[in-house]
Amino acid sequence: MSPGTPPAQAGAADRLRPTVVEVVEAAGFVLDDLEVRPAGRRQVVRVVVDTAEVPGPHDPPAPSPDLDAVAGVSRELSKTLDALDEAADDRAPDGEYTLEVTTPGTDRPLTRPHHWRRAWLRRVGVTRTDGSTLSARVGPVGAAGETGDGGHDGVTVTLAEGTPRGPVLHEVALADVKQAVVEVEFKPAPPAEVEALVKAAADAQDAQDGQEERS
Repeated sequence: MSPGTPPAQAGAADRLRPTVVEVVEAAGFVLDDLEVRPAGRRQVVRVVVDTAEVPGPHDPPAPSPDLDAVAGVSRELSKTLDALDEAADDRAPDGEYTLEVTTPGTDRPLTRPHHWRRAWLRRVGVTRTDGSTLSARVGPVGAAGETGDGGHDGVTVTLAEGTPRGPVLHEVALADVKQAVVEVEFKPAPPAEVEALVKAAADAQDAQDGQEERS
């Protein structure tokens, strides 16, 4: 939901959310955003979905969501919302509405752990809360402190910054990130940066396995 959404529209989105999540997740997607807003005499129900899969440490960057599958989600949501409307269900949008189902654009800010995991090996521009900036490649994302609603208390991400002397790794807490956006690239990721991040992912997994064995 967009910041600053009026209370009435936020309430409409909150009522719809469980129903939308059920349909979206049944199709193998995750709900990225849900917005209900007026457009003249109608309302627009805007649903942003993303694929649930995240790349593994030896996978290439994640592909864009399949548009045919997204169209299928749109059809299922349309049927579901029509059924709510016909049943005069309180969850149905008020009055006439237009349903929009879309996917995140390349300029979507990375605000949740899932966004960062989907951005594996992508170069991102990061602005920290202290005002400092960093352009680096996304590596493994920790799970410690992650909450069910997409929060990221204590979650960190490893970033590889390319330098003339080779990649430099930074461990950044998501709570310290003010803004982060994927940068458009026209060349493959430098092998040295990829290798450094794959090793970082393996080291993180080994550390997690060791903690589980000791617990």
